[in-house]
Amino acid sequence: MNFFAPMIRRPIGITLLAIGLVLGGVVAYLRLGVAALPQLDVPAVFVIASQPGASANTMATTVAAPLERHIGRIAGISDMRSTSNAGSTFVLVQFDFNRNIDDAAREVQAAINAAAPDLPSNLPSAPQVLKFNTDQIPILLVALTARAQPPAELYDMANSLLMPRIAQVPGVGRVQVFGSAPPAIRVDMDLDALSAKNLSTDDVRNALTAANVNAPLGTITEGQRQLIVQANDQLHTAADFAKLVIAVRNGTPVRLSDVAHVYDGAEDMHQAAWLNGQRSVMLQISKRPGANALATVDAIKARLPQLAAWMPADVHIQPVFNLTNTTRSSIHEIQITLLISIALVILVMLVFLRRTGPTLIAALSVPLSLAGAFVTMAALGYTLNNLSMMALVVCIGFVVDDAIVVIENIVRHMEAGETPMQATLRGVREIGFTVISITVSLLAVFAPLLFESSMLGMLMREFSVTLAAAVVISALVSLTLTPALCARHLRHTSIPHEHERTRWQRALERFDDAVLGMYRRSLDWALRHRRLMRWQPILLLALTAVLVIVTVKFVGGTFMPAQDTGLLRVNVVADADVSPDEMTQRLQAVAHLVQADPAVTNVATVLGGGPGGAVGNQGQLFVDLKPYGHGPGDRPLKSEAIIERMRKLLDKVPGVQCYVNNVQFLGGGGGGGGGQAQYNFQLRGDDPIALQTWTLRLEDALRKLPQLRDIGSDYDDVSVQQTVHVDRSRAARLGVSMASVDAALVGAFGQQPVSTIYSETNNYRVILSAASQQVVSPASLLNLYVLGSGGMVPIASLARLEPTVIPPQVVHESQELASTINYGLKDKTPPSLGIALIKAQAQGLGLPANVRIDFTGDNQRLQQLQSNIGMLFLAAVVAMYLVLGILYESMRHPLTILSTLPAASVGAVAAMLVTGTPLSLIAAIAVLLLIGIVKKNAILMVDFALDAERNRGLGPVEAIRAAALTRFRPILMTTLVAMLSAVPLAIGFGVGSELRQPLGIALIGGLAISQLLTLLSTPAIYLGYHDRQLRKVARRARRAERKRLKTLAVSSRS
Repeated sequence: MNFFAPMIRRPIGITLLAIGLVLGGVVAYLRLGVAALPQLDVPAVFVIASQPGASANTMATTVAAPLERHIGRIAGISDMRSTSNAGSTFVLVQFDFNRNIDDAAREVQAAINAAAPDLPSNLPSAPQVLKFNTDQIPILLVALTARAQPPAELYDMANSLLMPRIAQVPGVGRVQVFGSAPPAIRVDMDLDALSAKNLSTDDVRNALTAANVNAPLGTITEGQRQLIVQANDQLHTAADFAKLVIAVRNGTPVRLSDVAHVYDGAEDMHQAAWLNGQRSVMLQISKRPGANALATVDAIKARLPQLAAWMPADVHIQPVFNLTNTTRSSIHEIQITLLISIALVILVMLVFLRRTGPTLIAALSVPLSLAGAFVTMAALGYTLNNLSMMALVVCIGFVVDDAIVVIENIVRHMEAGETPMQATLRGVREIGFTVISITVSLLAVFAPLLFESSMLGMLMREFSVTLAAAVVISALVSLTLTPALCARHLRHTSIPHEHERTRWQRALERFDDAVLGMYRRSLDWALRHRRLMRWQPILLLALTAVLVIVTVKFVGGTFMPAQDTGLLRVNVVADADVSPDEMTQRLQAVAHLVQADPAVTNVATVLGGGPGGAVGNQGQLFVDLKPYGHGPGDRPLKSEAIIERMRKLLDKVPGVQCYVNNVQFLGGGGGGGGGQAQYNFQLRGDDPIALQTWTLRLEDALRKLPQLRDIGSDYDDVSVQQTVHVDRSRAARLGVSMASVDAALVGAFGQQPVSTIYSETNNYRVILSAASQQVVSPASLLNLYVLGSGGMVPIASLARLEPTVIPPQVVHESQELASTINYGLKDKTPPSLGIALIKAQAQGLGLPANVRIDFTGDNQRLQQLQSNIGMLFLAAVVAMYLVLGILYESMRHPLTILSTLPAASVGAVAAMLVTGTPLSLIAAIAVLLLIGIVKKNAILMVDFALDAERNRGLGPVEAIRAAALTRFRPILMTTLVAMLSAVPLAIGFGVGSELRQPLGIALIGGLAISQLLTLLSTPAIYLGYHDRQLRKVARRARRAERKRLKTLAVSSRS
């Protein structure tokens, strides 16, 4: 290619450009963020609403339904799911992937504002809107513990002192406090004392509201001065409220302390957390999008000692459940893998080139390509994460390919006696089009990802763009800097003569000759039997389909390989009607067993759902494990073995069901419903009776399958609701309204905030409720009095109690009723097999048409992967065919090149099957990558053969044979380099190896089989068109001969 000749003749300028690129790469690398996975701009919005004391049915009908009606009118919603528990509702709104998340969040907020008139007026606060982003997944928990400080005071310290200052740390996105509630003044009413004083709960509420106000009173003008009017209308302490006069009876003032116990407490006495058995308050910290997670956590840790100095002496601050530990270790292991790959690649080049100069020149493409990739990543806002770093490891084997091909061609001409500059210019002219074809066709493979807007495309895009950037820089370096350095530094003297060669060089050359001789004989056989060899791609394509079916059946598939992150989450579920005190005891029993495990370092225990709302019959344990390894202080077992050990112990804890799972950055669980077991799916329908019936029937059927565990559903447990049935006729005669009855019940049992105390730094609530010792039974509901037309009326005189069974959770899917079935997998059962088993059971039971199965979370993503990946592969092949057709101005030569793909797919799938590696997103990335790289062998041969036919006058058979033999050495070298660069990935050592291993296994298998088979099949397929032309000529000749003979016969008779 003469286009590059001016740059080759100016080596100093090209070298300075290369130095500039390296410097830019170093700066870009230092500025790149670090994360576990690429940032996913998933257009999803959470809406959280709470109403303490409300049942799941009440939340579903009065809160979830109005929100769904108004939000459902927004255009572009792909899915909407609401989950209502006692006291809380969560609505997840998912939008089409092309939707802007900020616009979507604004429209959801507008819909909530429009729904406000339809929502209960006594909601403690407006529904909260949260945008979903993978960067909002918590990266760190910070626990506060103290010997003397009560939990509410700890909460106040965390909320007022720590949270604002941690939020100011660069990179921090969101900080939430949980484990207790803000301090409050509690007013626990004595219902007997109230009735004795002829008072109602409304009287107490109204007195508290009227006695504690903080309103502007105006100003007074006195001459030239203006004075602000202020009154002592605020009460600040529990003692102030206890002295409050709430009524006068028989001339005697009734003070609040006469009818209630007034004390300092918390807004919600049932929120609690513990760290290693000690009461605690915790801060959950998420990073902002694009920030460096490692640097953010390091900055938080560095600030904690300063913040601890502001705390009382007995307050201890401890960071726990640090997700960046795994990210840090995983990135470190990938960096080691990268260095090992570079060393192996350089070693292979040295063995094949057998000279230090060409090896060093080829090796220069590695740092330059990495530098170009870093600059591209920084410009596009990418991060150093597991996928982008894997792309850098994989590209090591590919970026040197172009340099090897160019150098090998230049050295071959120098060995033929040409001067370095002549050999360089001629070598680049011969091989330039080949390098460009290889690069452009590789880029064409990833082009369809630019139009893939699903999560699959979003995850693969960063990997693809990073790899593409490195490959493009590699091609430019190979056609400019590499030949320029060859022309300047390679001399005939650098090519040793026979008597100057060492023993190992001569041994390697004899080995090369022997391998080339074996290939020559195999090639001649293949060319003689080329009609048979042409069937190879079709047979391999069919074999690929068979292997995929076998692999899915016996090995299975998953969306993302599960990683050993060193972090566990234990979800604990008890009966729906369990009391908070009983749930606390059961939860602590579970935490004690987990803490006693020798692999555990810290256990953070949370009663309820943690930040964002609480579910009274559930708890969570956040478990830190020791580092995996065999050194002192390490755990020798993988997390899966520890999970199995814990499950056996926790199954013996009475009254609770425990679900132990690995924490994953993406995937590893069902991601829907209650998030209890490892996976879940939903049944949807419009008939609640049919939905419950078929949920229970399918649940029973699944319990009988040996591959599944932890089967459960929304209908496993029920909650008992006490319904107060008021005789409306009698109430009307007594002058009692339903609003009065509701107000009395809410005042006594609703934990209602009735007043606000304003301080210089914060606001605190006054919470009104009945004394706990007086609400120990349902009969307490009737021990209340309401104001009637003739005085105080006992509720017991006009109402009766009726227990009602209700579900503890109500789920709506796209405004339809839904039920969730949770399940786990046993004995390394792949998720795809779990889905197949569930579908088979549903079909066997005869699931009616009005009840449908809907897989969620990881199961949904796996099904989307299975449905989309085939079209993505097809689009990649079509794009590559179009590009090659344009480059070669031919319809048939691209088919010759693409005939190498079936061999690669057979090798990749066979390697996954033999090693027992499930098919996953990472395996799909490997196959897509193989589509782009295995055609290199065919391009090298086809280019040489076409040039030999056009410029050297060789026939097709001689041309393709010469091309195969001449290009055999660079083809073998580049394939071995690519395979060895993937070896560290396939071996799978270090933290996070579970994620990297499928990529290495599939690449090695695909490259190995492709190398063995396509070296023989490509020449045979190349000659297919030539053979057809020969057959056409032969047929025309035979027809002409028959016509001539017939004409002679006719003329002889005449």
